[in-house]
Amino acid sequence: MRYWLYKCNRYGGPAGYSGDWRKQVFAGGKAEVQWGGDYSTCSPEVHNHLADTVDAGDVIVAYQTDERSIIGFCTITRMTGPKGRRKIWLTPVYELSTGFAIHEHKHGTLLEQSSAVNGPVMLRELDRAEMTKLVQLCAAPERVLRGKSAKKR
Repeated sequence: MRYWLYKCNRYGGPAGYSGDWRKQVFAGGKAEVQWGGDYSTCSPEVHNHLADTVDAGDVIVAYQTDERSIIGFCTITRMTGPKGRRKIWLTPVYELSTGFAIHEHKHGTLLEQSSAVNGPVMLRELDRAEMTKLVQLCAAPERVLRGKSAKKR
């Protein structure tokens, strides 16, 4: 299992695609949604990740760039399409009630030097220590580290 910080902007990015994590992913509850892929980026780095390292079971940190906030966490449920035309399918795991302003809280932590947090690329990997710190800082449940939703009652 890997951890990825996925950045979206509701007003669009270099590839021309826009995204609103709350309205388009988390509003559906626990429903699976197709969200991004090769078509939504111009970045060779992201294309390489999609072709070789991003996989079902990985955990996504949903970052809304126009709010500069983490919105929640998802699990990749599947990847479809051939290399170069991959699509990501996500299921929400945990939504933060208010966005977490990571740039205001990263100082003095290992996230301060994280290329995923600080870089411009829409999809970058977080290592386990970075992800654990992020989950702690935004007071998300530990089950997020395993990509698990709350148990149904």
